[in-house]
Parts: sequence; structure tokens; C-alpha cells
Amino acid sequence: MRLTQQELASGQIGQWEWLETNGLGGYACGTVIGLRTRRYHGWLIAANRPPTDRVLLLAAADEAVTVNGQTVPLGAHLFRDGTIAPDGRLQLRAFVLDWCPQWHYSAKGVTVHKRVFMPHLRNATVLRYFVQTRCPTTLAVRLFVAWRDHHWTMQPSVPFRWQACDHRIVVAANGCVLLHLVHNGDAFVSDGTWWHNFWLPHETERGLDDTESLFCLGTLVKSFGSDGHLDLIAATEPCSTDSAVMWEASERRRRQRLMTVAANDLVRPLFRAADAFLALRSSTGTRTVIAGYPWFTDWGRDALIALPGLTLVPRRFAIARDVLDTFARYLDQGMVPNFFPEGGASPTYNTVDATLWFVLAVYRYGRYTRDTVTLRRWWAALRDVLAWHWRGTRYGIHADPQDGLLVWNAAGEALTWMDAKVHGVPVTPRAGKPVEINALWCNGLKVLARLAAQLGDKVTERQAERWAAKAIAHFAATFWNGEKRCLFDVIAPDGNPDSAVRCNQLLALALPFRLVTPEQERAVLRCVEAKLLTPCGLRSLAPDEPQYVGRYVGTPEQRDAAYHQGTVWAWWWGPYADAVAMVEGADAVQHKVRPLLAEFLQRHLREGCVGQIAEIFDGDAPHTPRGCFAQAWSVAEVLRAWCERVEGRLPPPLWDER
Repeated sequence: MRLTQQELASGQIGQWEWLETNGLGGYACGTVIGLRTRRYHGWLIAANRPPTDRVLLLAAADEAVTVNGQTVPLGAHLFRDGTIAPDGRLQLRAFVLDWCPQWHYSAKGVTVHKRVFMPHLRNATVLRYFVQTRCPTTLAVRLFVAWRDHHWTMQPSVPFRWQACDHRIVVAANGCVLLHLVHNGDAFVSDGTWWHNFWLPHETERGLDDTESLFCLGTLVKSFGSDGHLDLIAATEPCSTDSAVMWEASERRRRQRLMTVAANDLVRPLFRAADAFLALRSSTGTRTVIAGYPWFTDWGRDALIALPGLTLVPRRFAIARDVLDTFARYLDQGMVPNFFPEGGASPTYNTVDATLWFVLAVYRYGRYTRDTVTLRRWWAALRDVLAWHWRGTRYGIHADPQDGLLVWNAAGEALTWMDAKVHGVPVTPRAGKPVEINALWCNGLKVLARLAAQLGDKVTERQAERWAAKAIAHFAATFWNGEKRCLFDVIAPDGNPDSAVRCNQLLALALPFRLVTPEQERAVLRCVEAKLLTPCGLRSLAPDEPQYVGRYVGTPEQRDAAYHQGTVWAWWWGPYADAVAMVEGADAVQHKVRPLLAEFLQRHLREGCVGQIAEIFDGDAPHTPRGCFAQAWSVAEVLRAWCERVEGRLPPPLWDER
């Protein structure tokens, strides 16, 4: 994937971004043109307690070349008054996203190729510069360091100390070693000054602190009389510049293996993108899923929705087992966690649906692997889920004995995926019986009944079948909205239905077991396509609803208020493709879903964070990407929709479903 000089020159500041990750929750990211426009931009954001406790260490590396006494900048900085200095944007000839991000510069007859990667499972970033020249040339790289949580901005208060000796620089503060820098340059010229008023305009847009200071450590210098290279490694542990070549060879091989299952060039970048979200959780020694970069950690709901696309479609079954083991290990009162806090504190369980997605993820794992041994190992946890949901668990979550449907009720909480709050008040509380929760519940009961039969647990099989029959029998009668010919979004605790047209109803069509009549399925699909379908995914609320908000902009409070009130979510491509396939058949997928996804990928993979898919988009055209620039379930569900439904690579079901 390549952005040309002409494309880069015509874009807005900060339009394109790039992302590298290390499998620990650490990352590096920035704008393609080199300006830092977010507090999250930097060359090394290390995860001290994987995948959390993330700290910005190497904030910037400004390159410049000197040829015949003339110095030309390659890097760029943006200051609070709007000044860009230095400004090396004109020297950038191309940006290429191949196995890693790569930049191609040209100045005064000298060509500099830069590539950046993070070695897997190491808090380290490798910057490699390859210089092609026929005359004496000097490459200088000025280094800016920081020491702060990646959510904050840097203030000039850290007493940095450093030692430079034999191509090694050790950076410390308050008696703690923070950063190791190793290089093969000719010299390091110390500086030791604070630079101030770096402007971060993306934070301005988000209504947050938008100005910070950085500490200029000094400048690496290397001279060339002919072609050569400069290597720089920034790491939290000691290392050698010799590692650059070894780590690069290893990463190339690892990443190229990820692409071997890609049958189509259009989705090939998504296999690379999917790898970015898989991370080690140090508290369990197992894998987890980072919900989104740059600011999310691992969220239960996001991880379990994303799991099939991130691990099963790419046939990374061992990692899928590991992720499911992670959440099974934290199962408590029949619930998997919703959220692992950044600082490593105990997880929170404020979710009504993450556990139901866990059950569905286990089913999908079994469908891909036929791994009965592992399913049997998880069976005690799954049986515990059933028992707690039947008798009641946190937040009043329980199966209603009258109709078998799942209900919850807890004042001040927002437990579905529509979980935004403003000043502690839920924007879309959806207490009672939400439609997608009960689609998941009915399907979960059927899945667990079939699995119980397969594993020989007759008691659980009979109980689950009885509850499933009751819930499914009441589903259509409870949720069918005859006036709008779609499904109610939620039945409130007082029995009043919410008739707002939302994407949630699509899960009643997209899951394995049928919940409404074929005629009702077709009516729901028509409603969703008419009111919610966009070129970027599904709106969370129809535009003709009074609560609809078409643009996700403004202060944090304004954005939270718009989060699920019309904002488009790309992860709903997955359920939409499933629904079309199950209601209208494979031909409809080729006629309707294939062109929509193809157009979306051709456009969006070259906007925003190159090669990634954003979290959300404006509900109104032109559907500008917003939120996290790289979101796990967006990538995963688009990849799953394409491979399973468009390419028809969904494994056969474990049991007769429809």
C-alpha cells in the first residue's frame, strides 16, 4: 500500500497516520508526514505491565541531511502558534505500508529510506535509515524523550539524566532507568534542553489538553561517502545494534506467514492489521485483545466479538484458545470482565452481554476447530454461566421465569454495548430486555444445550433446551413492532417498548438459530438497509429519530452524547453480512455485500490510519472516520464478513441450526 508524493501534498495535516505494535500492548504511531498531532504519537510507547501501564518514552526523532554544507530537514514539528519548524514535508517522496511502515525521502540528490518496526513481544522500536549518495553526506537524528502516561501531556518537570558511551545512551530520571538507546552512528551530540509549546491539534478537536513540552536529549550523527545505513533502537531493556538485523529478519518472516491465508489482495492488509490487536496479558500469561489504538486496553465485549475475525479466520487457533482462556480465568459469578483498567487494577464486570459473546465465541471456535477436548475443558465455566444467569447475578441480570428472556435493571448503569455516559448518566441506558441481548441469550441457550448433549451432560441439556424453547417462543411476540415492521430496541422494566430504530435488532437475524418468522426477517432487513446502512457500516440510530446526532465532534461530553445516537460503527458489517446470507442467501451476498465491502476497503484503508479500520464514522455524509483510528472489532468483523460470507469460507455448522 503506497501513498505518493502527489497524494501526500494534497492531503490535510495529520490526515494519514501509521501504527506499529509489539504484541504487549505497546505501540508506535504518528502522522505519515511526521507531525505529532496527538498525545499518543511517538516512536516508543512501552507497556510496563502488559498490556497496560503504557508510557511514552521516545517521543520524536527529527532527521536532517547535510550535503555540500546545506542542511535539509526531513522531520517536522507543529507549534502552538501554527508554525511548522523544521518542515521536511517536501522531501517526502512516498510512504509505503508493506511488512512495516516505510518512508522514502529525497533531498539534494541524496535518497533516504526509513523503515520502522517493533519486534514481537519486546518493548522496543527499531528505526533503520538507508542512505544512497554519491557525495559526502551527513545524516543527523535529533532525539526527544518523555516520561508520561500515554493519556497525558508532558510537562517540563522531569529531571532527566543520561549517559552516552560506546554507541549506547541510557536515560534515567528519579533514580529509575527509563530508556536504552543504541546506535551505529559516528557521534552523539548531547543537548539537554526542554522544547515547549508543541501543539497537538487532534486533542484540540477532542476538547482536551493540546500543548506539551519535550526534552531534547541530543543528536545522533553519521557521515556517508557512499551508500550506507544508520540503525537506532529504543528499548526498555539493554540491547545491541546487532539486534536490528536479526529482529528485522524475524519480524519479516512472522508477518509474511500471517498473509499466507489471504485469498484476496483487497483484504490482505487486514491480516496484518488483525495482528496488531493480539497482546500478551502479564497477569495470566495468556493472550488478550486490545480493543483499539491508541487509547483502549482489553475489553471483554470487544475482544470476544473480535475473536473470530482476529484468530479463527486467520487460522490462529492456539491464540484463539489463549484469549478464551484469559476470559474464562476471570469468570466470576457467571460473568466475564467488561474492562481491564489501564493501571492493572482488578477488572470490572459492568456488562450484560460480554458473557453471551463469550458463549458465541466458544461455539465459533468449535465450528472452526472441531476441538472437543478444549470445549470439554471449558464446559464447567459454561455451565456456571448458565446457572448464574438462571438464578441471577450482578446488576439484576437474570432470566425472567415468565417468558425465559434475559432482563437486567440497575440504576445509573449502561450495561449493553451502547454504554456511553455523560456526567455519570447513561445516554442510552436500555435497562430491561434489550433486543440484541436476548438474541444472544436465545442463541446461547441453544448452543449450550447442543454442546451439553455432545459432551454427555443430559441434565444441563434438558434445562437449557427448556429455557431456550420458552425464550424463543416469546421472542417475536415481545419484540415485533408491527407499526414500523421491525423489532423494538428494548422492553423497559415497566413493560414499555422503545420503538427507536437501531442496528441492535440485526442480531436477531445474524446468529445461528432463527428467532422470528422469515417474513419478519425480511422486513427487519429492509428496515435496516433503508435507515441504517451507510458506505462505512451501520448507523446506531436512524436519522429520522429525534435523538439522532449526525456528527461525532465537540467536547468529550458532546462526543459521548453522540456515540450511539446515529454514529456509524464498522463492526456491524459482520452481522449485516451474516443477516443477508441467512435471510436472502449467498447470491444476495455477492450482489449486495461484496460491492459495499470492496468499495469501503478500497477507500478507507488509504484514509485515516493506513491499513487499519477506524472505530466509528459520522452518521452524516461524508461519514468522516472518528474515534480510535484502529479498532479491533472493526478490522475483525470486516475481515470475517469478507472471508466467511463473500468468499464462502465459513466452516459447516456443528449441528443443524436453522
